[in-house]
Amino acid sequence: MILDKRIDKVIKELVEHIKNEEELDNIDSPKKYYYDRMEWARINKSSSDDLYQIALENLRVLVYQLSLFNRHISFNKD
Repeated sequence: MILDKRIDKVIKELVEHIKNEEELDNIDSPKKYYYDRMEWARINKSSSDDLYQIALENLRVLVYQLSLFNRHISFNKD
């Protein structure tokens, strides 16, 4: 199935992205990841950004948030 190959590609690229960022990350400082990533990305993206790379970074941060806080950090205004 084509969808399975697409998902597999994204997961492989996400794992590679996490590995590439690993040296820069300080998981012992979890407060660094306690922010609303989706809101931050919405506010800070520009028209020249590679949206696929932004999405991989969003997923990386969400994975970290799940592992550190057992939830996705969202500061909904509702």
